[in-house]
Amino acid sequence: MRSVVRCLATTLLISFFLFGCSRKENNAQAAKEGAAAQRYAGYSFGGEEVIDLGSQPLTLPEGAVAELLSRDSILASRLAERGCSVRIHPFFKGKDIAGFLSSGKLQGGIFADMPALTAAATGEFVCVALLKEGAASIVSKKPMLVRDLKGKRIATGVGSAAHFTLLSALQNEGLTEKDIELVPMEVSGMPQALAEGKIDAFAAWEPTPTLAIAAHPEYHLVHKGVSYGFLCLRRDFVRSHPGRAREVAAAVARACARMRVPKELEQAAGWTAGSAARLQGAPYQVTRRAMTTIIRNDLLNVPGAPRIPAALLNEEGLLYKKFTFLKRTGKIPEATPWAKVRDSFDIDMMRQVMAEGDTLALQRFDYRNSDPSDGAK
Repeated sequence: MRSVVRCLATTLLISFFLFGCSRKENNAQAAKEGAAAQRYAGYSFGGEEVIDLGSQPLTLPEGAVAELLSRDSILASRLAERGCSVRIHPFFKGKDIAGFLSSGKLQGGIFADMPALTAAATGEFVCVALLKEGAASIVSKKPMLVRDLKGKRIATGVGSAAHFTLLSALQNEGLTEKDIELVPMEVSGMPQALAEGKIDAFAAWEPTPTLAIAAHPEYHLVHKGVSYGFLCLRRDFVRSHPGRAREVAAAVARACARMRVPKELEQAAGWTAGSAARLQGAPYQVTRRAMTTIIRNDLLNVPGAPRIPAALLNEEGLLYKKFTFLKRTGKIPEATPWAKVRDSFDIDMMRQVMAEGDTLALQRFDYRNSDPSDGAK
């Protein structure tokens, strides 16, 4: 009897401990979301003469492209001729950008494939440029194969490209999500959770895997999957102001061309690190060398980028598989046809922009060196 009481007491203590940890993590997450909402509340939106775009300075290589757009004096000058200007607002998550895009406060945003697919399926948006063909990776604390993940605690962002990569890797080994303990978690908390032994592995997108492995060289890269990033614009903006939309697309092409010069890529990485540090209120931990490697591998070395290849929209392709995954997880309404999403990808705009390089000043470069002091650039 005494041993049963002791067992019950131990179980209760463990339960209280786990409840306390979970409550603490939930409180920390709520505090982060509150801080983000407070920051966004200080942004200025609206006005016929302003194009509001959302960016993610903490995500590479998309953050570097947005950084150059915010400093592009050629873009500013050409838009001024059209009687308008551009404001670029930094956000923590692609999901946040998608929300402001849906509300009409933003005319466009740069984010990853999952929020882009969700936006395309549930609203009227146009994806006009491919800004990443990179990796979502599974990282573990000790060396293991994908099949060794069975029974392990694995953190990821539910419904994200990393979640898709995790499930695809498991499926290749004859496993399902039921064979692991899935731990929903914000990407920023994954490396620390792994270090503290709260999880056995995590699935995330760059630069989180690079950061984690740099801080803990003993960590192991279990698997890599492909993740995309896009520039998305509201369809009503493109229809009402096709010239302005083309100027934004041209600025993206100009940024990619500029970063092909090594010293200019270094400078862009430095600017991006500064914006990331201002957004999170702490130094950006990714080294300049790691940043340039990610930008080069995930964008500059991608054939044809920033044009969107037609093959990407095939029903046999990875983007379609991600679309069906989002429907299964309830992120996209089940009745949504692929045709609606496919038709939201404009593969012609960037091709036309690239073909009119002289007219759109794709080989002229002039980027401001001064840093902005507020939340919009």
